[in-house]
Amino acid sequence: MRTLQVKEAWSQRSQPSISGVVQSWERKDLRLTAYDGYEAYIGTLPLEESNNWRAGVYDDLADAEFERLLRSMSRIPDHDIYPVFEESITQFEPETSTQDYFLKQPNTSIYKGNDDVAQLMLAEARANQRFLAHPHVNLGSYLGCVVRGGRIVSLAFPKYVGTLADRVRKARQLGPAHFPAEERERCIDSIQSAVRHLHSLGYAHNDISACNIMFDSSGTAMLIDLDSCAPIGEKVKKGGIVGGWRGPSFWKQQFKQSSIDCDELSLQYVRNWLISELSDKPGSEEL
Repeated sequence: MRTLQVKEAWSQRSQPSISGVVQSWERKDLRLTAYDGYEAYIGTLPLEESNNWRAGVYDDLADAEFERLLRSMSRIPDHDIYPVFEESITQFEPETSTQDYFLKQPNTSIYKGNDDVAQLMLAEARANQRFLAHPHVNLGSYLGCVVRGGRIVSLAFPKYVGTLADRVRKARQLGPAHFPAEERERCIDSIQSAVRHLHSLGYAHNDISACNIMFDSSGTAMLIDLDSCAPIGEKVKKGGIVGGWRGPSFWKQQFKQSSIDCDELSLQYVRNWLISELSDKPGSEEL
């Protein structure tokens, strides 16, 4: 399987103004991450290429184009992104599975030349393993990890229908009636229940967003993506930014430690965002 992911990288810039120094954000370049089977690569493209490469995932590139890009990228060492398998973690074999599943690969877009990505993946596998013994109806299910060469190369989850962001986008096109207020409220209440379940186990999610809320085939809202989930009070290596999923211009408070407050503020942010996106009445995104 060959895939390419393109993301916009942003940098903060200080600009003088009448009232003092103002911090602003500007696009820096395009960050590329690619997988050729289990081999991972990372690279950049100048902003001038943004007309040719929109942010997103490309899984249907011609071989010649994919190989051209790979030649400009650097191979990431396996040990930096794939943690060593631990026997206490459930193993998943894609070849023998009879259900639809999604395989989550390491988040190489945050790779910084060390093994932080591998450690994040191992922490996510451990967290999912813990919640297997303490499930919740609105917490995304976990099928296990895929192991190759003694290392965890991906995590397996049931395949869900779409994200909250997808559903809101569709409702904006077709009208709010396609995602009524009572369904939106039920979605938020369901996620709040899952979050409180995590808190009762001593964990915080730290990355609640419209992209990390999905729906199963029956329309039940599910909280997914535990790579930022950590014991309350522990330092977070990823996430911790209220509104971080919308880009730097929308960022609110930032938390350095795994926090109940981060989850509650982030969930309220999503609730306010739903109001502003789909209500005819003016909505506020302020917390």
